[in-house]
Amino acid sequence: MFGKKSDSAAQKPSASTEESLGLWQSLNRKSIDFLSESRVELRTLPVFNLGHLLSNAIKSSTTQSLKESIDKLFAGFEQARGDEVKHLNQYILGLRGLFWSSLNEIQDQRGHVHQESMKMETLREKMVTALDSDDLMQLKVVVKDWVVLQNQMDLERKKQMQESEANFRRQLSRLQNELYQTQTELKLDGLTQVYNRKAFDSEIKKALQIAQLSGNSSTLMLFDIDHFKNVNDTYGHPIGDKVLQHFAKMIVQNFPTRTDFVARYGGEEFVVLMSDCDLTEAKEKAKKFVAQVRKETMMFGSVSLKITVSIGVASSTPFGTVDDWIKRTDVLLYQAKEEGRDCFIIDGSAA
Repeated sequence: MFGKKSDSAAQKPSASTEESLGLWQSLNRKSIDFLSESRVELRTLPVFNLGHLLSNAIKSSTTQSLKESIDKLFAGFEQARGDEVKHLNQYILGLRGLFWSSLNEIQDQRGHVHQESMKMETLREKMVTALDSDDLMQLKVVVKDWVVLQNQMDLERKKQMQESEANFRRQLSRLQNELYQTQTELKLDGLTQVYNRKAFDSEIKKALQIAQLSGNSSTLMLFDIDHFKNVNDTYGHPIGDKVLQHFAKMIVQNFPTRTDFVARYGGEEFVVLMSDCDLTEAKEKAKKFVAQVRKETMMFGSVSLKITVSIGVASSTPFGTVDDWIKRTDVLLYQAKEEGRDCFIIDGSAA
């Protein structure tokens, strides 16, 4: 094909083809520049799905649809980076405010120390005068005033320290809460509000370590919405997004325990990581969920549709790796699809 010139190959490319090629070259160049400058992992960006957008671009049949796909891709990059910068700037502003507040408190304390020094100096002068006069009564009064002043100063210092520490703790607690919220937001998928791929990659490593140390098994479920491309092609991507959101809520509702970790794996794929859960228990949960999705009718305005789901289910092993665990689950998922979809396939050891 590449070594011979066919009649069609000899023809001059159309303007539309040249424009499409130019757009692809621009996409490649800008993508490489963006990645080298920002050092970002594509799969960790929560606000859009790169694979989905690239798939649409590849399948574009017109220059206009290709332009739209590339515009969405660049917009997604910019929004993700903008969100990260926004959160970072907010936290930096909070830290700056905390330190300025601390400096102001130090300045106030220096002012109090200066006032105390003035009082002590005045009282010292009175004490020197009393000692020089040999007036016992005057000396007693000065000594009493000295003791009272020392007690007052001690009480004021303690009060100021307590107020300063309490204020610092309040501000630090507020910043910690804001940082936690920011970190949580960066771990969430922008569309479905479940955890994103980056958060899942971190969680499954910990889950496997805990399972192997404790001797208890954990279970991984990998979900894929059947024929999801048909939903986008038939109803459009806005409805497709609503389906993903609704589907994510169904998973969360069906896997609500503290040890159930729900994440969007990519595109129309989701995962549930269940700690301290064997395959027998997971089998019942998968069976129930497949049946519920099958009978669910989704309503979005005038659009009414039904979907089904395929699921792969596998448990951790005492000496396995994370990659092996995910691969085994993925193989079971594709086996479910090959066997007709709308079902789950569980690791053979569950029998």
